[in-house]
Order: sequence, then structure tokens, then C-alpha cells
Amino acid sequence: MEQQPFKYHIIALFILSILLFIVYTFANHLATPTRYTINKTAAVYLAQSYRIDPSKSLTLTAFLDESNSRISEPFDTIPWGLKSQNYWLLMKLDNRTAVSKELYAHFDNPMIDYLTVYQLDNQGQLINTFNLGDRQTGLSLFEYSVPHIEFTVAAQNQSFLVIKIDTTGISKTPINLYGEAEFKDLLRAQTAIWGIFVGVLIMAALYNLVLYFGIRDRVYLIYIGYILSALILMGSVLGFGFYLWPVSLQQLFNLHIVVSNYAIAFFTLSFCTMFLRYHKDKCWRYKLSLILLGLMFVLGFASFFIVEYISSQIFFAVLVLLYIVCIILIYNKLLSGFRWAKFYMISWIPLIIGAAIQPLELTGVLEYSFTTRHAFLVAILCEVILMAMALADRVRYQREKALYHATHTEQTKLLNSAMLKQAYMTLQLNQRTASLCLIRITDFNSLSHILNQTQSCQLVVAIAKSLELQLSKEREFINLDNNLDTYPRIADLSNGVLAFISIKTQSAQSLHDKLTKIRKSLPKHHPVQGFDLQLNYAMGYCILDGESGFDTWLQNGYFSLTEAPQTSYPNNHSKVMPVTMNISLAAAFQNALKTNQLTIYHQPQIDLRSGQTIGSEALLRWPNAAYEQINIEALILLAERTGLINELTLWVLDQACQDIAKFNHAGFFKHKVSVNLSAKNLMIHNLIEKIENTLLKHNVPAKQLKFELTESALIANQQQMISLVEQLTRLGIEVILDDFGTGYSSLNCFVSYNFSTLKVDKSFIIGLPTHSANRVIVKAAIEMAHSLGLKVTVEGVEDVTTQQLLKAMGADYGQGYYYSKAIAVDDYLLWLAENKQAN
Repeated sequence: MEQQPFKYHIIALFILSILLFIVYTFANHLATPTRYTINKTAAVYLAQSYRIDPSKSLTLTAFLDESNSRISEPFDTIPWGLKSQNYWLLMKLDNRTAVSKELYAHFDNPMIDYLTVYQLDNQGQLINTFNLGDRQTGLSLFEYSVPHIEFTVAAQNQSFLVIKIDTTGISKTPINLYGEAEFKDLLRAQTAIWGIFVGVLIMAALYNLVLYFGIRDRVYLIYIGYILSALILMGSVLGFGFYLWPVSLQQLFNLHIVVSNYAIAFFTLSFCTMFLRYHKDKCWRYKLSLILLGLMFVLGFASFFIVEYISSQIFFAVLVLLYIVCIILIYNKLLSGFRWAKFYMISWIPLIIGAAIQPLELTGVLEYSFTTRHAFLVAILCEVILMAMALADRVRYQREKALYHATHTEQTKLLNSAMLKQAYMTLQLNQRTASLCLIRITDFNSLSHILNQTQSCQLVVAIAKSLELQLSKEREFINLDNNLDTYPRIADLSNGVLAFISIKTQSAQSLHDKLTKIRKSLPKHHPVQGFDLQLNYAMGYCILDGESGFDTWLQNGYFSLTEAPQTSYPNNHSKVMPVTMNISLAAAFQNALKTNQLTIYHQPQIDLRSGQTIGSEALLRWPNAAYEQINIEALILLAERTGLINELTLWVLDQACQDIAKFNHAGFFKHKVSVNLSAKNLMIHNLIEKIENTLLKHNVPAKQLKFELTESALIANQQQMISLVEQLTRLGIEVILDDFGTGYSSLNCFVSYNFSTLKVDKSFIIGLPTHSANRVIVKAAIEMAHSLGLKVTVEGVEDVTTQQLLKAMGADYGQGYYYSKAIAVDDYLLWLAENKQAN
């Protein structure tokens, strides 16, 4: 397995060597044209002289007559400059052969505004005049792109060429004389390299366009802008732009060549900033690049109105700033270990070399040749190819990153439910027996109020590490990921829930026992900044039945987790056995609600002073043999999680009002009924209106209806709850603070809400005679409530001693098994009659 990749590497290197050999051979042939000028291939002797005309007023006659003003030096010594001046050049051709010579003069600067060539005979008489330049009209595309003239020098004769160069931009104009064959070689070489350049850049632009439509990343559009700017710039500098654009448009590009330079610089910096993700960092380097981009945009626009030789000098200064800023951006990413910066830096190497060769050739430091003339073009070509490789690597990296994020949680870096689903599909395809197992950190959401995000993640990872160690001891728990993941057996389902899969065929009790053992081995403490955090866990599991989908499997696992035994509460006296809560139970519960299989039971509330029954609490029951042992609080939780809670609340409200009507018909006109509300009920549309309509429907006074709100409900949606309580109070309905002492901001509730009654939770009442601390808390709560003008109801009264204690403390109302358990409405009416509590 290890030799196969090595074999392919050898093949790849062999292919690379062939490609490099082809490129070398091809480049060697393209580099030869300027070596074969006429003075090197035939007995034609040249004499050169020139004169610079700063006044731009010199005439042909004056230039010829004032021979003392001419400098008799080769043209490569001319001090070309970025100034507004004309250049007059004289070339004497002495053909000493016995045959006439057909010659081509090539003026290698297609951006000259006006180029006039005068051909004179050996007597100085004008033979012909040629007008070239990109400002001239009526020329062919060939003459625009390759400025040249064709002329003849007779055998054993002399001829003169006078060249006048009039331009506001780059004035340096290399002049070479060729024979017909050599000139055709030059054209072939130029056409080849131009074609390669244009073809590669267009393909690169299309490639980036495809990437943009596939990935929707702006960086690809910016790089397309860079490519188009490079095409425009090099098309003007080398002349092939006349074949890409209409002549008038290319003349405009030549006229504003500095704008093209600013455009390519602008896109270079924009791409550098976006490619290196500085727009995500928003650091000072990003702001620095924005400032330079703004400066280049303003100067580029101003270049439309500034003379070229001045605006070009400004651009050269800005170019220095561009290189400095780009180096800062790249260097910083290299220090941070940014992967793409390495490839991007490599792509700059040919660009820097090519950009340096061009001004060195223009200033005469490097000798003019076909190679130096096209060095910048080749540099851009190499840069585009290297950048295509960098972009391809970027796509691959983003794909790997996207895959990682799709299979791992962002915070804990643990596997997520996607890997769980993949394992599920494999197991189902292979028809394997499997059980989804869940471990939950008890009260994790409450812990998140204490811990910050980093600390919460560290807690989950620490538990996952311990859990992975336990699972690795058992072969039945499968790996969800085989790519050397740190914790391959565990999926983080967020909110403190970790999942794993058992593939062992075993009884539910056996799996339960194994999970119990694993749970007991998990850390019971977790240190956080010197604080020893106490930890408890719940567990659940769900067997794969082969019919339900993954979402159902996972949801059933959550339901089983909800009802898992809570060993963290050893004083829990509930005798209700935990059941597996799943979609089937939810469906049965919904059907029971719609078909009125549910009912309301009433538990009386007694005035401790008079002994009279002042009302009752309406409690939900499901009188069905298959479900009657289910914890009713678990059913409420099921209703909340499945979206049935609002429908259930309205149903309870309607039933409670029906029962109030029965109480009134039986003569108990002052009897009040309490109904529980949760934070979820705020989502009921027009809740107050529905309450009013229900009261009117059953002809029940609002004062006989009470609503009980828990502290947790008040905290969850404080502003909405405050508004709801105010509206209920205005309607005449009493609002009671339920389960006082079990929430998080009890004192704050009295300030914000208009309650009539405070209801002390039964956890403080059970065992009250023997629990001195609870007696102190309950007495303080009663006194505080009375001082605020509130009545006090206590629930959980189970004996006469407790009743007497509460009465002595000043409690107003009592509720509990001492008086009666919750019973059906008909039985409750009998209870009222038997206890002679009619009012």
C-alpha cells in the first residue's frame, strides 16, 4: 500500500521533467529573433545619430541641416525619459553587397502616439514618408500591433532613415532592422508567446469564474479582475491588444495606460487582502490595505486627467507602497502559520523578477532583447499558473475544512451527529443490531450560566476523554471515525449530551447495567479556576428497530435520556417507574388530547384559619391503564418538546372553566380553580382573547379563575410575562407565583410582577416539623409575602402537625394529601359536600 503512492510520484516527476524540457526548448526558440538583425546577417553597415528636441518645434530640414547638434552615438545610448519632448533619430544604411536588400524596420513600442519615418536617398532627397503610432488613423491591425515599415536599399548604395518620435508616455523605442525571413521569425515568435499568454489568462479567468459559481467566494471575482487588468496592460505594452479589442477601445487603453497600471495594482492588493483572509480579521493591516486601495482608486481616476509622463511617476511611487504593504500582509500570515501564504508567496517570485527586469531594460541597465522585452509577460504567465495551483489548493483545503466542520462540532472539536448518522446508515445497510447510547451532564444548561464557553467546552472534552477511555475497554462500542480522531467512538450532540453506539446483541437490562457502570466511572468533580464543580449524569438508550429513520432513532434516544434515573437526587421519593418516551408515546398523547381521553383532577386548597375550601388546583391526568403510571411532569415535558403544550394548556383551561361552571351549579360560587401556565404558552396567538372567550363560553366570572406561574417561566420571557400578568390582573384573574424558592430570582419577581399569592414549593414543607432550617425559610417567606400584601399558599401538607405549624407561622392557605389527593371532578364535588364546605 505504501509503494503505490511512491510509484505515482515517480510517474508525476517524469511527466514534469518532460513538460519542463518542452518549455525549455520552446522558450529557447522564441528567444532568438532579436539576435538576427540585418547588420548581423548581411553586409549592411549602420551609422546612428540622434537629437532630443525639448521644444517640440524642430523640423526635418533643421534636423538634417544642423548636423553639429546631432549626437553620433548608437540608439541604445539615448537618454529616454518621461518628459514632454520629441526624439529625432538618423540611421545611415550602407549596402555594400551586389544585390539590393528588402528590409523591415521594427519599432518595438506600440504605445508611441506619433511615429514618423522619412526615407532619404544618398543625396538626402526624400523618397517616402511613413506615418505610424497608436494615435494615427487608418492603419491596419498589423501596423498598430507591430509598428514597422518595409523599404529597399539598392545594391552598392546608401539610404537614410529619419525617425521622429512624438509621445507623452514611454518614449523608449528599440529599433531593429530585419530581412524578410528574420522578420517573419520575429512575428512567429511574438504571435506564439502572445497566443500562449492570452490563452492561459482566458482559461484562468474561466477557471476562476467556475470556482466562483461553485463556491460563491468573492476572491475569485477579484482575481478575474486582476487577469483582465493584466490582459489590458500587456496588450497595450506589447501591442496584441489591438487583436482583442476594437481599435478605438485599444487606443483609449493606450492613451490611459497608467489607469491600467493602477487597475492591476488595485486588484493585486485586493486579492492579497481577501486571499489571506484579512477581511475576516479586521486588524490594522486590513485597515492599512483599505487606505492604500482607496488611494490607488483616487489616483487611478485622477490619471484620466493628468498627463501620462507625470501620472506614471506618481504610480511608480505608489508601486513602492504596494510592495511594502503586500510584504507586510504576507509576512504576518507566514508568521501565524497560515497555510495559503506559502503558495501565494511563491507565486510572487516570478512577478517580482519580471517587474524588476522591465524598468531595468527601459533604463538601459539590461540590454534590450526579445527575452527582456517579454520578461514581464512571462512573469505574469508563471504567476497566474502558480496562483491557479494555490487556488486549487485553497479549494481542496476549504473542502477538507468544510468536511471537518460538517463532521465535528465547532466548539469542542468532537465528532457530531453527522458521523453518528453515517454509522447508523452503515449499520442499517448491513442489517446489524445496534443500540444508541446517550450520556448527559445533568443540569448542563444551568452550568452554562456559571461557566463561560471555553470552560463549558473544556468540561465536555474532559468528560469525553474519560468516556472514551471506558468505551475503549469494550469491543461492542464501535468507532464512528477511523481517521485518527482523538475520540472516535463519541459524538457530541451539544448541550452536554454525548452519544455512542453499541453493536452487541444483549438484553435491555444488560445494556442498562453496562451503561450504569460506565456512568459511575465518569468524573464526579471538575476543577474550574480553583472551584470543584460537582457532576452528575443521566443516561439513556434506544435499540435500532430497522424501520424508523435516523432522526426518529435519535429522538427516541433523547426521550429515553429524559426519563433516565437521576441518581443525583437521592431524596427523590417518586415511585413512578421511568419509561421510554418516544414518538409513539407522543402520538398516543396527542390522540388522547384530541379525543378527550385526558381529564382534570382537583386537589383542594384550604383556608388555614377558617378550615373552608377556597379553591382547588387543576391537575392533568391520563386515566388509561397503559399510561396512567407515567410521571405527569414527564408528559408536560413531552408536550413542550413536541409542540403540544399550547394546545394542551387551552384544553386544560376549557376543562377548568367547565368544572367551575359545575361548582357554581352545585352552589359553590366562591370556589376558585388554579391553572398552570408555562413560558411556552406565550406563543399562543391572542392568549388573553382566548381566555376571555373561554370564560364567556362557560359563563364563568374571571375572579374564579387563577393562573400559576413558575419562577423559571418568568425568567425565560420576562418582558412578555410582565405584560401577560398585567393583562390577566386587569381582566380580574389572580396570578400566583408557583414553586417559590426553586427558581433563580425570587426577590426580583415581587418587584416586576403584580401577584396576588405566593405559593411555597412542597420541597420546603415535607418534613417541616423536623427540619429547623426549612422552618426558618418558610416563616421568612410568609412574613415577606405579607409585608408585600400577598397571600401565601403552601403545598405538601401531609399531616396535622405541619398544618398547625403553618397556621402558627401565619400561612393563609394549605394544599396536600392531609386534606385530599387530586381527584376527578365528580368525586371532588362529593368531597366538598361531605366536608360541608359549601359557601
